[in-house]
Amino acid sequence: MTMIDIQILPKKAQNELIDYYQFLVERYVGKEVKSKKKTNKQSQVNSFFDQFAINMKKYNFNRDEIYER
Repeated sequence: MTMIDIQILPKKAQNELIDYYQFLVERYVGKEVKSKKKTNKQSQVNSFFDQFAINMKKYNFNRDEIYER
């Protein structure tokens, strides 16, 4: 792997190279990283809401009874 010495360039050119590098990372690697982050974040959200899960099988919902009131 070849290292690029951007220190010899003017500051504006350095910033342009850094921006372009971030664009390439986002384009080619960002999808994989985002999917990993999303999976991790999604599992955190699911585990948070799992603690509030209530078994509602014993409750009977009768729509006609609600309209009688």
